[in-house]
Amino acid sequence: MTRTAKLSFYFIIFIIFGLVGLWMPLLGDDLHWGTYFGSNYFPQGIFLRYDGRYLGDFLIIAITKIKLLSFIAYGTFMTLIVFLVQKIRDQIKAPKSLGLVSSSLMTIAILIAPKIIFQQILGWHSGFANYVPSAVFPLFMLYLVLKNYDQEVHYYRTIIILIFLASIMAQFFAEHVTVLNCFNSVLVWIFLRKHFGTEFKKILNWILLGNFIGAFLMFINGAYLKILFGKDSYRSVSGSNKTDTMISYFKTQFTPRTLITVGILLLIFSLFVIWYSTKVKDVKLRIANLSLLLSGFVVITPFLVVSPFGARCMFATYVLFSTIVTINIDLLTDTYEKYIFPVFALMALVLGVRADLIARNYGQTFNMQIEYSQYQNTIDSKNQYYLQYQDTHYIWLTTLIQDDPNFAQLYIKNNNRNKIPINYYDWVDVQDQLQNKHFANRNDYMKAFNKGILEKVKLIQQKEKQK
Repeated sequence: MTRTAKLSFYFIIFIIFGLVGLWMPLLGDDLHWGTYFGSNYFPQGIFLRYDGRYLGDFLIIAITKIKLLSFIAYGTFMTLIVFLVQKIRDQIKAPKSLGLVSSSLMTIAILIAPKIIFQQILGWHSGFANYVPSAVFPLFMLYLVLKNYDQEVHYYRTIIILIFLASIMAQFFAEHVTVLNCFNSVLVWIFLRKHFGTEFKKILNWILLGNFIGAFLMFINGAYLKILFGKDSYRSVSGSNKTDTMISYFKTQFTPRTLITVGILLLIFSLFVIWYSTKVKDVKLRIANLSLLLSGFVVITPFLVVSPFGARCMFATYVLFSTIVTINIDLLTDTYEKYIFPVFALMALVLGVRADLIARNYGQTFNMQIEYSQYQNTIDSKNQYYLQYQDTHYIWLTTLIQDDPNFAQLYIKNNNRNKIPINYYDWVDVQDQLQNKHFANRNDYMKAFNKGILEKVKLIQQKEKQK
């Protein structure tokens, strides 16, 4: 019964995040990766000089080309993060009941992430493909450390080989996490090795070797030499002329008051975690808290000098800090698990359905944008009408749809037409008016839709003249 309940829970989490990936629109770089550039990326050897995110880039190409793979990837990696957080908690202290409080809380934490992070992680396939999978191995490493701390655990040879391969492959997603993985494996090897059994000491050596092999294979990519010598127009290791390092980003995106407030809260959080961890008797909890806190700072430190920096770069730190909060709340409320789990699970479900509905709305707009653009390609007109999104709160839309060269190259036949944006509520109103009418085929529907758009534009122009 317990096993069935757990499987059902994680299946629901998988579906929630999978639908987000399935329905979220392709934006900016997503269109670039999903077509001509992505098709030539590996066959023409572009990857040898673009970056060392070989698996991340492969995943981007896959999920932007095949919707089903987007569903599977979003569902798998997000569920894996949620699952590992629960496993970390379980290694500290066995739960009294189902053991899904940490999973529920972590799901909630991801779904209520600040919008600037949500946009570039869940609302942008290119951001997801590199920054979400990369967050898995640091959590997996912590789980292994806690599982093997002061006890001998037997591992089959197949498992050892898979862990070694994982330690290599984990290095091909995001550079700052690649550095973190090397840092963590060295730190564990130096300070905690004596607390492990003979078998895991060997595994730790393989992890250390795998992390450094992966890092070497990543950073020998030709792109990093260009970056190192300042010959890359987009990336830099000393801050570019565009001043887009982490500090510059914060200065331009937030007010001084906000930065001071967040800085103070972060300092209080860090000092409290350190103080609380020194007071607890459970050594595993102390290791978990302090390692997660340290990793959260280490993983973002490179962006003090590396540019460009974006909100997506904060995802790993957000996950690591959220894990601290999650497992400690779970442990402190352990006695009341059977009462609080249904509450947290329901919250996670409600937030998940909300995220799915948001993604579905964006996806429907994107599909309508494509269909209407392709219809306009078949008619004679001096204007090209572009359907706008309801908002951009949860998607990474760096440029308006009418100004997106990737969208134009794929779906616009005549790019010399006058570009006229159509407000979301205006074109949706046209859809509503056509909802109960019968059309022989889709082309007739689009013809009626286009007529409605033209009437809307005419009314808008008349109102503007009257002002």
